[in-house]
Amino acid sequence: MRFIKTILLGLCAFGLSASLAIAAPDDEAFVQQKANEALAVLSDATLDQTTKSQRFSRFVDEVTDVRRVARFVLGKYARGADPQKVTRFTEVFRQYASGVYESQLGKFGGETLSVTGSQDRKPGDSVVTSVISGGQLDDPIDVKWRIRSKNGVKKVLDVQVFGIWLALQQRNEITAVIANHNGDIEAAITILNNKIANQEFGDPGGNATSQ
Repeated sequence: MRFIKTILLGLCAFGLSASLAIAAPDDEAFVQQKANEALAVLSDATLDQTTKSQRFSRFVDEVTDVRRVARFVLGKYARGADPQKVTRFTEVFRQYASGVYESQLGKFGGETLSVTGSQDRKPGDSVVTSVISGGQLDDPIDVKWRIRSKNGVKKVLDVQVFGIWLALQQRNEITAVIANHNGDIEAAITILNNKIANQEFGDPGGNATSQ
């Protein structure tokens, strides 16, 4: 009897661990398709920089849940904030985030991205792993994608490049700016506007926002 219980407990533990690491094939296919589209836009030599940025910005709007990410970046300051300021922050953050993603991914030219796997965090929330290789790269670069699925629609919530989750990094920096200005979201709006005007979108592993 004890032997049977041991087997049953082992099977339950195996089932639990397997459920925590369920692959997300649909999310993997989504990332592969959208990443290929992004790299195609950024590597298109027939486009001038203005046109390329405009197309990439539209792409970011399509695949990213900008409103949700913007509220995440605001952290605790999103709660009870002036709705008009949150709306204005979301719009300027949309422009800034597009510039950050273009800055990070735009450094690649001729490389290919291959999805290598995925793991479900919870239903409708997964992390897809991929590798960018070839082209001008001496060594492959790991890129992770946080994907949220709701009502059949998939959106990117965050991207990890060079070991840094971009939205998480932006949250740390933006909330620090707001904290240094007595909790005023307007300070973050002003700084992001300045960054956009000066085309300052950060370097891999560096700061994307300064105070």
